[in-house]
Amino acid sequence: MTKKFLSLLIALTLTLSGIIPSAYAGAAVTEVQPQVQTQVQSTTVSEEVYQTPPATVSEEVYQASMTEARTMPVTLTLPEGVTADQLTWTFGRTAEEMKPLTEWKKWNNASNVRAYTGDPFVKVSYEPAAASTVTALVYFDMPYGVNLAVSGIRAEYVKLAGVYNLTAKTPAGDVLVEQQVDLNPYDTYHTYDEIKPAIDRITADSNNKYGRYVEYQQIGTSTQGRAIHFSIVAKDKASVDQYLNETLPLMNNDPAKLQEMIKNGQLQDYKVPIWLNNIHADEANGVDVIIKFLETLMTEKIVNYDTTDANGNVVPVALDIDKALDNVIFLLDYVENPDGRALNTRATSTLLDPNRDNSYQTQPETQAVTAQIAKWTPLSFLDMHGFVSGFLIEPCTPPHDPNIEYDLVMDSMLEQANAMGNAGIANTKYDAYHIPYLEAEKLKNDPNYADPYGNATGWDDASPAYTAVYAMHQGALGHTIEVPELNEDSLDAFYYATLAATNYVQDNKEELFLNQLEIFKRGINNEDHKEVDPYLVNANYESIGRERETEDTNFFPEYYVLPVAKDLQKNALETYKMVQYLLRNGVKVEQTTAAVTVDGKTYPAGTYVVNMHQAKRGYANLVLYDGLDVSDFDAMYSDTVQNFADMRGFDRYISRSVGAFTGKTSQVSSIVIPATNLDQYPFSQNYVIRNSNNDAIKAVNELLTNKKAVTLLENGGAGYEKGSFLVSRSNLRTVASKYLLDIVPFYATGDKTGKLLKPANVAIAGAPSYILADLGFKVTTDTVAADVLVNSGTNLITSGKPFIGYGRTILSSVKALNVLPGLNFANPVNQSNRAAAHEGLFKATISQDSLITAPYEESEYLYTVSAAYITAVPEGAEILAKYGTGDDFFKAGWWPNNDAAKDQVLALDYQTDSMHVTLFANDLLNKYHPQNQFRLLANAIYASSPAATEADAWILACWNPSL
Repeated sequence: MTKKFLSLLIALTLTLSGIIPSAYAGAAVTEVQPQVQTQVQSTTVSEEVYQTPPATVSEEVYQASMTEARTMPVTLTLPEGVTADQLTWTFGRTAEEMKPLTEWKKWNNASNVRAYTGDPFVKVSYEPAAASTVTALVYFDMPYGVNLAVSGIRAEYVKLAGVYNLTAKTPAGDVLVEQQVDLNPYDTYHTYDEIKPAIDRITADSNNKYGRYVEYQQIGTSTQGRAIHFSIVAKDKASVDQYLNETLPLMNNDPAKLQEMIKNGQLQDYKVPIWLNNIHADEANGVDVIIKFLETLMTEKIVNYDTTDANGNVVPVALDIDKALDNVIFLLDYVENPDGRALNTRATSTLLDPNRDNSYQTQPETQAVTAQIAKWTPLSFLDMHGFVSGFLIEPCTPPHDPNIEYDLVMDSMLEQANAMGNAGIANTKYDAYHIPYLEAEKLKNDPNYADPYGNATGWDDASPAYTAVYAMHQGALGHTIEVPELNEDSLDAFYYATLAATNYVQDNKEELFLNQLEIFKRGINNEDHKEVDPYLVNANYESIGRERETEDTNFFPEYYVLPVAKDLQKNALETYKMVQYLLRNGVKVEQTTAAVTVDGKTYPAGTYVVNMHQAKRGYANLVLYDGLDVSDFDAMYSDTVQNFADMRGFDRYISRSVGAFTGKTSQVSSIVIPATNLDQYPFSQNYVIRNSNNDAIKAVNELLTNKKAVTLLENGGAGYEKGSFLVSRSNLRTVASKYLLDIVPFYATGDKTGKLLKPANVAIAGAPSYILADLGFKVTTDTVAADVLVNSGTNLITSGKPFIGYGRTILSSVKALNVLPGLNFANPVNQSNRAAAHEGLFKATISQDSLITAPYEESEYLYTVSAAYITAVPEGAEILAKYGTGDDFFKAGWWPNNDAAKDQVLALDYQTDSMHVTLFANDLLNKYHPQNQFRLLANAIYASSPAATEADAWILACWNPSL
């Protein structure tokens, strides 16, 4: 009898008896007692005088599961004259909710129903017992079926979870049974509020049988104020201190020395980190398996599990936890998205998918966790996800990112993935797993390969926005693990995969660590190894390698230069933010101590420099280079463009001059973004705030909110463009200390023509509403009450209310209304003739005559994620921007056939007596990242919103007549 069969037999026996592991009986947020005894003692009855037996009340909580049918036997004594079928059973969490069992119905998930209209999922039957006793068999069926991940169920099941009261009454109303039942999605499930109590319980001294070192940290706070929980588990505190204070500094500064110390035996007692992670909080068993693994680390000496060998034979493994801790430090990030766990959503509370934000880092959750990944630099990183049929374990399909040293990680990733997969299927009901990288290899070798999983293409690692791929850029063997179902079975697949990864790392620690150190050594020496090139293929699986100017040119430059001086930098604010970002992500930044002339350009003292001779060189290049054009591929998983300089709107310079800054810089450990110092500017009663960064928008909106006068200037002047903002000195002082603004003194001879602004209510829905709110706009979902409509309320366009739309979907909606005569648009299709959501960074030609676009340079790189372009404009419309032309039109992204967009219309403004419509073919706010474009939308709002009038007495009263 195999261990797998034996374990299934034991599980079946325990299920039928109503018994579950006591380790999970305390998972509820309230104090939960051990598992209920299934045999309830009978009440003694006097022969002379019959008395109604007191209610059978258990202080213990029976654990029922939504994904595993169970029967709870209850033996009870019936009063004289009462038969079992006369009992009334009710079930509910509150007195108001108590109702007969027949009314607790299963979920009907048919798309045209999706309601609780099925058979009852709680039923009672009876078996005769001695004399007046019977055994009630309370059967808890699965209200949704075995898999809670199914669409229509995934967001519903949490509504049914909780601690219920189960009661049985006689016709006279006497209570015979009163039992608490914890109806959970599966046994190890925890709500967000239960996670920290579970951590505390598991790590309490009384449970830490073997005295292992465990440390809890709150590494961040979510948007809604919830803690991001984090645990460190090690052999002892000395192991953690050694890693952080001795090993890690050598990894970052002298990996070659560390390699030599390991090879010659000088360093033997060292540890490497394994990081367990969950980011999609509604993929709930990915959270709970980390809690379960913590319990294993605290309470187990030996963990036995099975794996399979190359021939499919079952091989038993005994994982010694003490031995593992001799080699490994475990880092446990239970849920990167606490708000999502509390709300049972994939997205954050700002409606953003955090697993598309790990490199962009626009949210506090991703900022906090990626900072810790960069700090700890784990060797192995497991990100727990669901739900992909076939049990998926990365590595990924092409295209691959050229900034990763694939020749040093891919073989190990495949070995670790196979180890995890073999253990995952040997100990669970699943009988197969698949690795996208290997599926792609099969397709490469056989173009007719029938991929049974659908992941031989389009499951790429070209974007570091995914947590596991981000970890790869920090030197880890990064794996996304996708289980098939939302239930305990899939949690077990996670669990055994984690055990196998632990075993793999401890058995191969030296080789794996030496390879990781080799990655960092290549960075320190800024070496470009062509062993990486075979992994970098085009859509035809032909090796294209890293893109180099010549055969002998290094793919990586020597320096990236980030000046803040005005004559070299159009956006100092974003430059400072970039420096903060780089430091947070483990990239070293220097600052010039004197003026330095390099490549014919003089950079003043205070210029920031990224010397590419450093361990995290690959990540620095990832976010600062132009990017990757993967437009020849037929499928991609998500957005790939990083290029922070163009996406955030600052100037960065590249130098390949070796040693150009040597001895002329000092190390930067941290920076504080400066505020506007009004006293550094010539005195004037009034100033212009240039519309040059997003702080300008925030400052203007704060002034308007506080009833301070702001004029949107219709004309430019010395040192500023049309579309800038005129304010008084006294009003400017109220915001100057909060923002970094480009300001210009405005004198009496200046042209003050413009619109006096007032706060506008902007109708906008979804994630973009949070961006506008962050910029200081007052947002609403009430289109009727709004002053300006953004991507909503198309039915009100003809009412005269200003409408601003962006992206392909809105272009389609507006075109269908036939309110803009002659409007038409198109977008290129890919090789499969699909008009997919292609993305790209493209050159645009921008009008200098519009208030909306004049603050931008005439030629700028902009971004889209829907690849649409306007092919015909209404008569009388003003063209605000066009797609560019030339060989440098498309810089990076995934946009097949992008040439079709060249010289087409990108944006227009259309006004008549009855309507005002502004349209952009590209996506202005996608995933919070293209922040250089945010001002296009803000400017369109200012330009189209109603001006202050005599009715706005408050704003006119504060208008400075000297203007």
